[in-house]
Amino acid sequence: MRFSRWIDHLPLWVAFGAAVSTGIYESGELAVMALPLAAAAVVEAWRWDLSRHHRWLEAGALVFFLADLARGRGIFPVAIHTLFVLAGLRLVLPRELPQRRQLVLMGFLLFLTTAVSTTDLVFLLWALLWLGSAAAVLLQQSWEASARHRRGAPVHPPYGGLPAWMGATLVLGAGFFLILPRLNAGFRPRAFAGTAPMASRAGFGDQVDLAAGGPIEPNPEVVLRIAPPPGLAPAALPGLDLLRGVALERVEGMRWSPGDLTPLPARSPRTTSAGAHAEFLFSPSAQGILTLPYGTTRVEPDQLLRRGGGGSLRWRFPRARPVPLDVAWSAGDAELPEPWLSPRRLDHLRELGPDHEAARRWSLRLAPGDPPAPELARGLERALRGFRYTLDNPSGRAVNPLEDFLDRTQAGHCEYFASAMALMLRARGVPARVVNGFRLGPWIPEGGYFRVSQDQAHSWVEYWDQGRWHVADPTPAGAGQGPGGGPAALGALTRWLDTLRYHWDRHVVRFSDQDQVEGLSWIQSRLQGWEWHWKAPPAPLSWGLALLAAAWIAWRTRSLWRPASAGPGAIRALRPLLARTRHLAAPGPGETARAWLLRLAALRPERAGALLDLADRVEAQAYGGRDGAASALAKAEAAAWRGWKAPTSPSAVQRPS
Repeated sequence: MRFSRWIDHLPLWVAFGAAVSTGIYESGELAVMALPLAAAAVVEAWRWDLSRHHRWLEAGALVFFLADLARGRGIFPVAIHTLFVLAGLRLVLPRELPQRRQLVLMGFLLFLTTAVSTTDLVFLLWALLWLGSAAAVLLQQSWEASARHRRGAPVHPPYGGLPAWMGATLVLGAGFFLILPRLNAGFRPRAFAGTAPMASRAGFGDQVDLAAGGPIEPNPEVVLRIAPPPGLAPAALPGLDLLRGVALERVEGMRWSPGDLTPLPARSPRTTSAGAHAEFLFSPSAQGILTLPYGTTRVEPDQLLRRGGGGSLRWRFPRARPVPLDVAWSAGDAELPEPWLSPRRLDHLRELGPDHEAARRWSLRLAPGDPPAPELARGLERALRGFRYTLDNPSGRAVNPLEDFLDRTQAGHCEYFASAMALMLRARGVPARVVNGFRLGPWIPEGGYFRVSQDQAHSWVEYWDQGRWHVADPTPAGAGQGPGGGPAALGALTRWLDTLRYHWDRHVVRFSDQDQVEGLSWIQSRLQGWEWHWKAPPAPLSWGLALLAAAWIAWRTRSLWRPASAGPGAIRALRPLLARTRHLAAPGPGETARAWLLRLAALRPERAGALLDLADRVEAQAYGGRDGAASALAKAEAAAWRGWKAPTSPSAVQRPS
């Protein structure tokens, strides 16, 4: 077969594609994985014989393993890299059936190491693809072994049955998923966590560094989905405009970081509006920080959380899967009460460095005089919103990015605006800090939830006055398209795919023992409460329907209970051809299969060669054991007789006496 030698490559390339889809590997690691497979493809295409150099190739693989191990990246990445190298080595060398089976085993191990690190819906498609490729390889290997014992032209393996087998596997797996006990312990090697490149991409962090460098690239990775209770409209969830994560009170040069003295935000005793609650589905993150609305009053289950730096709430243990929390908050309560600040903390919140002189000058220029803190904050906020928002980061490579932002470019992203305003307030004696979190993402009507991605990561300002922390956001209101700003428009396809991922996570990944018991209880309650309201028909009609059904079943299964006729009818392989030619030249009493096939050849001389070959195959099957080619030839011959009409001459269709 023309492409049979390429089929051994399929499972390994599918395993590599699954590894790419997880996003847990760096680009350099992916290059190491792909290079052996690409080299093997080149060798296969040019049909090079490298068997003379196998010693050198094996020595090179050993050197690669030792060098990779010496890097100290962990045993899991080294094992995966080595498996890919060994697979490529096995592909470039001559391989027989045992070596080809080793390739399938290597592909399975590589796919397994990827399968334990993700639960995304897209990975299900990769799993089905790998199942199909592995089945095709095993089918090809078994088919070639049996084809050596057949005569005649080679035929292709029955690849057409692969989709049906994959579908049956999916249905069987779904059935076991519903009835077997749940296994909720996720496994993701710690060596894999955080290896994907995230530099210069939009996203939430627990620090702000204005000297971070060049432009910021979009990052559509979903970090949070907020689902209101069933039947509740999105407008009934106010107070979600800003999702607060961590407060940054310490500034050193151009770098903001969490302070050690920052307490958790206390709930205000005043309730300005009715409370609200929703399910917050947090995706795993490197920082493990929860971003919650202002005025949060309850987070359940709270035993999963701990207090972190910067007054943040963090996961007690690293999470490998999305985790739902029930969050309640007092909508509209955007002020954080903190009646008293220690003198040490006040000095800390008013601290300025020598690199912040530009903030002092611009504070006096934008808001002259000595206004109260709220009026000063509104004036600075209004003035800074006149600057230009951009992700190009034109001041990132300057010696003093803050001074360059204020004096020259007057353009930057939200971190520049928040840092500038916080330092301007400090220069006027007002305690201020930068806060990192998210703006609310778009509403997904297909799934009924808000979608928050890394593109909605945002920074703003909190300043302290009259025993409370007040919120100020100096970033221009038009900065709502893309990273660092508000929700960007999503296409219908993107929304539907995100909805599928959400329901996959809710009904598959998070399907627990409790869900299983509730589902079985629902089925049991419906069966117990079900009543038969259908009135039975009259007895004569019932008996008539039963007799008709029995007669139809007997007719459809007549070939099973009717004894096989002598001659060609006793040979199972010839039954398709008998069904096509029954009205043209039915076998006569005592007529053998060869005699009947020769009579058919007299009717259609152009089919004589195929019919004689079929006669040989039938006799080999009847007297020499099994020969699957006889059935295939008989079916092909039956197809050739479809639609053919007998000639009008009586002698052409006479039967033997």
